[in-house]
Amino acid sequence: MQHHALPKSTDRPDVVILAAGDFPCGEVAHALMVGAREVICCDGAAEEFCATGAEPVAVVGDFDSLSEELRTRLADRLHHRPDQDVNDLWKALTLAIERGARRVTVLGAFGRREDHSIGNLMLCVARMNEVEIQMVGDRGVFSFIDNDSTFESFAGEQVSLFTLSPSTEISTIGLRYEPPQNRLSAMWQGVSNEALGDEFTIRTNGPTIVYRLF
Repeated sequence: MQHHALPKSTDRPDVVILAAGDFPCGEVAHALMVGAREVICCDGAAEEFCATGAEPVAVVGDFDSLSEELRTRLADRLHHRPDQDVNDLWKALTLAIERGARRVTVLGAFGRREDHSIGNLMLCVARMNEVEIQMVGDRGVFSFIDNDSTFESFAGEQVSLFTLSPSTEISTIGLRYEPPQNRLSAMWQGVSNEALGDEFTIRTNGPTIVYRLF
């Protein structure tokens, strides 16, 4: 059974992908970016990231939003992928997998455009069997599962569950509320559950998004 730890500001993730949404400013999200061993930037995020004084190991995209100065400075780490059928986060995940990543932390995936935020969540669901993904925002973390998993938590933590199909069977151990008839017939039904202790278990047989508020 896979276990999902809560991200902490002391973590040093192997690979962070910085998407082009709102720049991470929450304590945990910002610390993960600063402490990462490798940061791959979607091209729309590279300018803001480099402005911190750091440099990514790679920049991925069609470079329509990358300045000439950065194109020159980062020439040896630019990965031009002009395919318009997928977005830059998809391209960055592909590169991370090609580089051998087994676990990826995605930052900057929310904000600026609400439709992009939803699209980024669905994109991670589509790729969760290729690489373990946690998507960290300024207030919490999304995890993506399709089988039984355990989650680090704390008493009173707010937890939300989303299944992509109403036929998905889902049950919980260690949360205050159990899904009715082991189903979430609508995506909003699993919002604002509550952890009872330092760990909970989700049993599911289909794609499921688990959100934990820090």
